[in-house]
Amino acid sequence: MSIRKAAIRGLAIAAAGSLALTACSGDNGGGDNGGDNGGTVTLNMQWWGNDDRAARYEAAIDAFEAANPGIKVNTGFAAWPDYWTARNTEAAGSALPDVLQMDTSYLRQYAGTGQLLDLTEHVGDELDLSGFEESLVDSGKVDGGLYAVATGTNTLALYYNPGQLAELGIDPPTEDITWEEYNQLVIDISEAGADLDPRLYGAGDYTGTFWLYLQWLLQQGIEPFTEDGGLNFTKEDMAAWLETSAEVRDADAEFPIERAVQLEPVTALGSTEAAMEFHWDNFLASYTAEAGVDDLQMVPVPSGPDGQKHQFFKPTMQLAVGANTKHPEEAAKLIDFLVNSPEAGEIFGTNLGVPSTQAQRDALVLDEGSVDARVMEYETLVTEKGYISEVAPLPVEGFGSIEEEYRTLGQEFGYGDMSVQEFVDRWFAEAEIHLGG
Repeated sequence: MSIRKAAIRGLAIAAAGSLALTACSGDNGGGDNGGDNGGTVTLNMQWWGNDDRAARYEAAIDAFEAANPGIKVNTGFAAWPDYWTARNTEAAGSALPDVLQMDTSYLRQYAGTGQLLDLTEHVGDELDLSGFEESLVDSGKVDGGLYAVATGTNTLALYYNPGQLAELGIDPPTEDITWEEYNQLVIDISEAGADLDPRLYGAGDYTGTFWLYLQWLLQQGIEPFTEDGGLNFTKEDMAAWLETSAEVRDADAEFPIERAVQLEPVTALGSTEAAMEFHWDNFLASYTAEAGVDDLQMVPVPSGPDGQKHQFFKPTMQLAVGANTKHPEEAAKLIDFLVNSPEAGEIFGTNLGVPSTQAQRDALVLDEGSVDARVMEYETLVTEKGYISEVAPLPVEGFGSIEEEYRTLGQEFGYGDMSVQEFVDRWFAEAEIHLGG
C-alpha cells in the first residue's frame, strides 16, 4: 500500500468503526430544501472558505447548471467557525442543506446521528467513484455506509512571503528548519519589521492550531488517539507543546490575536501583515488571491527531535448530502460533477486539495510557476524525500468539538487571559465530555 493510501486509510478505519453565514444566492437553511419551481429542482449548497473559493464554486456550479438545465443551485459560504455553528443549528432541526462541504473532523458526528444521506445506492448511477482510490472512498464511510466524498488530499506546509523577507534582508526558512530555529526566525522578522507601516510580524502563535499539535505529537512518537476513540496523550504533553513558543510570546513577537480576529476570514499572511504561516498546502491559491503575491513559497513543517518531519496526507474537504433532502439523485449528480468533471477540476485547481480523480488532475493547468503546479511540486517533494511517513491521526468521534474547543481556548490564550495550565485543564475537561471520558 502506498504512503498516500495508508494515510487516507487511517482516517477510513476510524470512520468505518463508529458512528455568520454569507449567502451568495438564495437562502441558507436546509428546511424544505428549496422545493421545485416550474419543473426545475432547486438545491441548496453550503461550504466554508473565502471569496476566492466562493468564486470557484460559483463558476463550477454555473457549469453544472448549464449541463443540467433542470437543476438550480442556491449557494452560501462562511468562515470555518461560523460555518459549523450554522450547520449545528440546522442539524438540530434536521434541516441541513441538500449538499454541504464536510470535514473528517465532523463526519462521524453528523453521520452517526442520522443527519447525512447514505450515498451507497447512488454509486454507479448518479455518482461515479470508479476513478477514486479505494482508500479515499473508504475515508467517507461510517459503519459501512458512504456519507461523504473526498474532493482531494493535502498535507501541512510552512508558507512564507519571499519578497518581504528579502526586503528585510532575512534568509527564508529551509526544508530542514527545526522548531527552535523557526521561533528565532519569527522573532527576527518581527524585530526587523517593527518600524514598517503597517508593522510586519513573523507569524502568529502556531500552538493555537490543533492539527499542528497533532503533527508535533507524531514527531514525539506519540499517536494522538487510541483505537477506541480515547486520548493517547497527557496534560504534560499539551503543556510542553504550548511552551514551545514561549520565547516568541515573551519577546512580544507573535502576530496580535486582536488583529487576527479583526482580519477574519483573511489570515495574517493573506493580509501581508505577517511573513509566515502554517496551513494545508491547498491554501496556496487562497493566500495568493488574498495577498496579491504570486511567489508565496512552501517548505515542510519544522523537524522533530529525530530530525524527521513525520508528516501525513489526509483528505481535504468532503462533500455530503443532508439526510432530509427531497432531491437525493440531483444532489448526488452535483457531487459527481464537482469531483469528476474535468471542467470543475480546471476551475478549482488545487483549491480543494490535489484532486481525487485522475481526470481532474489531468485538467489542472500546470504552467511553470502556477499555483497548481507549485502545490503538485510540493506534494511530490514531501513524498519523494520521505517527509510523508505517518498515517493521519484517527478522526475520533467528537473530534470536531474538541478541535473547536482548542481553537477557542487558543484565542483566549493569545489575549493573555489564561496560563498554560489553565488552558490544559479546561481543554481536558471538555475533551472528557465530548469523547465520553
